[in-house]
Amino acid sequence: MTQPSIDLSVVLPAYEEAQNLDMLLPALHRVLADLGVTYEIVVVDTQTPHDESPSICARHSVRYVPRTGGAFYGDAIRSAQAAALGRYIILMDADGSHGPGFIPKLWAQRDEAGVVIASRYVRGGQTENPAILIFMSLTVNYIFRVCLGLRCADVSNSFRLYQGDEFRSLKLLCNHFDIVEEILIKLYFARKNYLLKEVPFTFEKRKAGKTKRKLLSFAIGYGVTLLRLHRLKSSMGKPSTLSS
Repeated sequence: MTQPSIDLSVVLPAYEEAQNLDMLLPALHRVLADLGVTYEIVVVDTQTPHDESPSICARHSVRYVPRTGGAFYGDAIRSAQAAALGRYIILMDADGSHGPGFIPKLWAQRDEAGVVIASRYVRGGQTENPAILIFMSLTVNYIFRVCLGLRCADVSNSFRLYQGDEFRSLKLLCNHFDIVEEILIKLYFARKNYLLKEVPFTFEKRKAGKTKRKLLSFAIGYGVTLLRLHRLKSSMGKPSTLSS
């Protein structure tokens, strides 16, 4: 198999995030240039533009990709699988909650584990979210850890570094934000002694705009996903090793 010629793809699923992208993209270029790697930045937007994101991406020399297959977050992730060309892939939010300055810490651990997670819930990590979102996140993380046997403190933060070929190979089914857990489960249990690495991270408040998460679809989606992934995990055998 031919090795990818791009070292790192940074992918930002976006939905009406033009204002945040205009702030984030220059900072991303600076951080990635300082890493001294070949890289691409890919913004996966809505099927048809809702704002000025296409022109902002063009102005900042960033690849703009409309999502395909549907309008959900899961469709953006599946579109990212098809679009990202890098040997390694970092997914990060486009709302400013995932600071570009943290990328070197993920990159430094790229050869230590299959997935490197920016973790809010290991020692040294924290989150600036409102109390209700913190409660929901902690609840999801606890349920997934207990029910699925995941040895991972933060299963729901999407800010992660993946091995590119592994990420592109996944058959992903979830449509909402629960696809973040689906990715982790399918990598973690499909391979013997698969390593995860959690790096303490501070999750910041979004910089502009409002969240796209809807509480009802959030709850229903995670319930359905938990049942589906529990069946999947049962067919895959023993859990893997966690590196911390």
